[in-house]
Parts: sequence; structure tokens; C-alpha cells
Amino acid sequence: MNLRAFLLTALLIPGAVQGGEVVFEKTRVDSAFRSEGVAVADFTGDGKPDLVAGNVLYVAPDWKMHALRKERLEFKQKGYSDAFLCFADDLDADGDQDAIVVGFPGQQTRWYQNPGKPDGEWKSHLAVASTPTENPDYLDLDGDGKKELIYGSKMAMVARPGKDPTKVWEQTAIATKGRGSGHGLGVGDINSDGRLDVVSPHGWWEQPADRKLGAWPFHEVKIQGGAQILVHDFDGDGKSDVLSSEPHRYGIWWLRQGADGWQRRELDRSFSQPHAVHQADLNSDGLTDFVTGKRYWAHNGNDPGADEPAVLCWFQLQQVNGGATWKKHEIDKDSGVGLQFEITDLNGDKLPDIVTSNKKGVFVFVQKRK
Repeated sequence: MNLRAFLLTALLIPGAVQGGEVVFEKTRVDSAFRSEGVAVADFTGDGKPDLVAGNVLYVAPDWKMHALRKERLEFKQKGYSDAFLCFADDLDADGDQDAIVVGFPGQQTRWYQNPGKPDGEWKSHLAVASTPTENPDYLDLDGDGKKELIYGSKMAMVARPGKDPTKVWEQTAIATKGRGSGHGLGVGDINSDGRLDVVSPHGWWEQPADRKLGAWPFHEVKIQGGAQILVHDFDGDGKSDVLSSEPHRYGIWWLRQGADGWQRRELDRSFSQPHAVHQADLNSDGLTDFVTGKRYWAHNGNDPGADEPAVLCWFQLQQVNGGATWKKHEIDKDSGVGLQFEITDLNGDKLPDIVTSNKKGVFVFVQKRK
């Protein structure tokens, strides 16, 4: 397992339930269009994971709704929100989880300061004036224990708060050379050196040993795709592979990294707009599966297959004879994914659950075992 996959799944493996059929119990938390992404964290400090979808907080266990701000809480289904991705972090180091909301591509990323109680005033702070990509990520890229926002269009960028997180964050380019994209991004250890690299549809930037930004070597690879780009050793040969999807048409594929370079292999094209993709060991067999689905009405009904069912699926990884295959399992037909979602343990049973937010609403899928 590469470093990126380990970081995403480590908390779900210890004590996980072994065996049994994986099924999910669906809860529609909200039917309104709040955002295209969701963050899961203990925002109230009571030990239970809560949800933030755009400008709204849902408090566990009954998902009571609280507004983070007074205006722009709900958006029209035929249109776009000002909340494309959501993350959580304690930015002001006061012990409470704050909410980070990435807006429409090219617009602002803001963070909301947790007042310590749901109904308090969540002060809004500008983090990045323009975030020109549809699939940023927020994680500890350089291993210093602090998370950064990774994004970019022509070039990959990193933004991080300074000593005063209420001030606009410092932005730094990963390199002066390379080819980024406003649509598609991944983070993972491509060359198995223990350091996270940054991936675009056109190749990847290699994190150097000194981890300093500004001069990461770029390696051109025709990855394509415009959603999240996953990095993992899917076939178990010791080399990291890449998986991506076509966010506004049909198609999911993986690129196997071998001694002779990269080989592209199609995986699925049964539904359109698989815009958000997330990996985790769903069935506790030690192999990293992935979850995706349809981003319903991504372009307001103008994409191929736009009116087909808003499916949510998980793909079970199977390693056979030195290769990788995936078995598709449909979870739901009337929810789908947005641009970003969460896989985490919501109820403490050591099973990974799924939380999504999109034009169909906000959903929780709690895993059960038969």
C-alpha cells in the first residue's frame, strides 16, 4: 500500500469486521442542494462526527441543521453552488474543528471559524482569492504535520495559513515547469520513495528529498481524466498505479505502471459523470477498493447521460494472477456524488461509511454486514 492510500484508510482497518456481505443503510439528511462536497469531523466536540455541506452544519446524531452564515444556504438544482469542496481542520489551534469551503472554480476559498457552539457566529475568513481548479485536495503534502490546500490550473499550487490564519494564505508554486489542469488532480507516492507526489492529467510532479516547493521535477504521462486521480499499487507488484475517470462523459480506467512504462486499461463505462472518486478498504479484506458515482446534472443536464439514474457504487478490488480486476457493487440509484465526498466510520463500528452532498441533497450511507 502506498503512503497516500495508507493515510486515507489506516483509521478504518484496526478491529474492522471481517467477512459478510457489504450493504449500506441510506439516510437522506437533507433534500436541498447545499454543496458539491462535504466535510466530516467532530465540529461540536461531543465525540460524534458531524457534517458540513457548504454553508450548513448538521449535528450528529439526528443531523439537526445549523447555518454557518445567514445567506446562500440553498442553491437551485439547475445552476451551481458557491461550495464545490469542503474540508475540516483546526486552523486557529483552539481545539475546535473549523470548516474550509472551496468555491466555484476560479473563485474564493474561505474558512469558517468554529465559535465552540453550533449556533454561535462562525466568522468567515478569506483563505485564497482564486482557486482555479475543480478538484483541489487538502492534506499534509510535505510531512510537516500541517495540511495544505493543493490546487492549480496551468501549474500546481500550494496554499497554507501563516502564523495568523485569518490573513490570506501564502501561495507557492510546486514547480516552474510542468503541465497542470483546471480539471483533475491527485496526490500519491508515484515512485515509492516515501514522499507524496502531485498528479495532473498530463503527468506528475516528483517531491524532492528536501521537500522544498518551487523545483519539483515533472514527468509527462498521458493520464487524462478530470476528476480525483487515485494513486495506489492496485495489482500488488510493488509499483504505484493510477486510476481516474471522465467526469462529464462515460469512463473509468486505470494506468498500470510497469517496467516498460504505463499501460491504460478501461475499467467501467456503465454510467456517466463519475466526477468524485475516493478509495478505502470497504470490505475489510486488506485490498483498497474505490467508491464513485454520478455527479447528477454536473452541467445542468447538458452532459451525456445527464438524466440517467444518480447511482452510487463501490468497486471491489480483486488481485488475480498478478493482475487487478474490479467487481462493481451498486449502493443506490438516487443520490450519486458531487465533486468530493467522505468515507469514514460514523458510528464507531470499525466499518467505513459514506457521506455525499450534491444536487440531490445530503446523504449518509452507514455500512452493515449481513
